[in-house]
Amino acid sequence: MASATQNVGRHFAYARPCDVIRQLGTDTLDEAERARADRMTDSVRRQHFTAGRALLRHRLSCVVEHAVRPASWRMAEGLYGKPSIVPGLPHVHFNISHADGLVMVATSPTAPVGIDLERVTGIQDTSPALDQLTHREQAWLHKHGEADRWPAFLQLWTAKEAVTKATGLGCSVDFNDIEIDVASGRARCPDGLLDVDLRAVKTSDATYCLSVACMQTGTRTQSVS
Repeated sequence: MASATQNVGRHFAYARPCDVIRQLGTDTLDEAERARADRMTDSVRRQHFTAGRALLRHRLSCVVEHAVRPASWRMAEGLYGKPSIVPGLPHVHFNISHADGLVMVATSPTAPVGIDLERVTGIQDTSPALDQLTHREQAWLHKHGEADRWPAFLQLWTAKEAVTKATGLGCSVDFNDIEIDVASGRARCPDGLLDVDLRAVKTSDATYCLSVACMQTGTRTQSVS
């Protein structure tokens, strides 16, 4: 499993679902997570879900220096579906994402965090959705050659998705109200300013774009209870 620390306290890890299940198992999942997995008829989707939850529980315990066992974490969903730790347990911000063949988890003890992951290779439709980009973002995109334009678009797209997850607003926010400045690693949205880390990740058989967005201190956030 690969991992990286963005700033003090902010951490993300990613791995292939089969590797997570092989190394960590799924015994730490609670009854609700097991029931949700059992309802999934698609075996690939089920594997990604169980691997993501197992990796999340492991990372949460690492953040609190194993003061809470992985199996003891309990989560609840907020108004727009963003999960959070239930009251009574250490408060850690987290987010999960997955794409075909990879799962990713980010944690932060200090500020809301959001992540998104998209596979670049093997995708048939590679036409950028320009109507989802601001004028500045479109200008940045058109500086790239045709061969690099799709990965560049996915950098912007994953960053916008990560911002909606960090703010807790999900699909209720218009992507045109979010602007990504790739050069500075910043994102502006109705809720304020966020730090954004955009990366390309290569595995043995695929390339992915990933983005991690973290609210800056003092920025407004949507309440998730």
